[in-house]
Amino acid sequence: MAVTTTPELIKTDELSYYAISKIEAQFIHKEIFTDHCYDIPNLPPNPFIVDAGANIGLFSLYMKRKYPQAKILAFEPAPACYDVLSRNLALNDALSGVRALQCGLSSSSGTLPLTYFPNLPGNSTLVPEEKNKLYEEAVRKRGKETADERFGGAVKVDVELKRLSDVLREYYPDKPDQGLESIDLLKVDVEGAELEVLKGLDEEHWKLVQNVVVETWEPSGIRPQIEGLLEEKGFTITRDKAEWAPDQFYMITARRQD
Repeated sequence: MAVTTTPELIKTDELSYYAISKIEAQFIHKEIFTDHCYDIPNLPPNPFIVDAGANIGLFSLYMKRKYPQAKILAFEPAPACYDVLSRNLALNDALSGVRALQCGLSSSSGTLPLTYFPNLPGNSTLVPEEKNKLYEEAVRKRGKETADERFGGAVKVDVELKRLSDVLREYYPDKPDQGLESIDLLKVDVEGAELEVLKGLDEEHWKLVQNVVVETWEPSGIRPQIEGLLEEKGFTITRDKAEWAPDQFYMITARRQD
């Protein structure tokens, strides 16, 4: 899987989009558009959605197609992915409904090194030790040559991190006609830093969240803490194995109890 220096345009029945890694993008496209991994029933026709870990924008584009009146706040810290995300939003006329920010989310604001994988940009992570485990699994299943090709060439990139509540206060102040009434869906797919994203949400915003979908990998060890936090905040939890993903990936879905 060679590094793509110029993003490649991919055309599908649903949409066209640019991708850094064609193979990875096609995998993500399948899990979102075909497997419907983030579908939540009974969202309002004009949902407010937070896309934490937007990558090249396929989830945001999917939700805008499904809910044309949706407002989406998308976060992507990797510079290369953010550039392609912006191009994809423009290509699909989604700029008016999606606010994309070049930063990651965490429990505190600051700057941290992101391990960026040019052949697997969607696996770029703030928690490289998790990817070391995934690399070892890839070696066992596919051989060292394939694993090196996919995870090779990694570089460290300093990225900005913000707390989600700080961003919500900045862009949606508690003023007439400007404040948030509901966060209908919080989607979190941030390659090992999912718990840190959730810890960056203050109680004033937690009470607005209606649905949460989190992708997590069992060897990371954070799933019980994620589920415990969501239950503490009043959500009903379901957990499903991500059939489209490698072993031990789970989708945690949390719904606000009425």
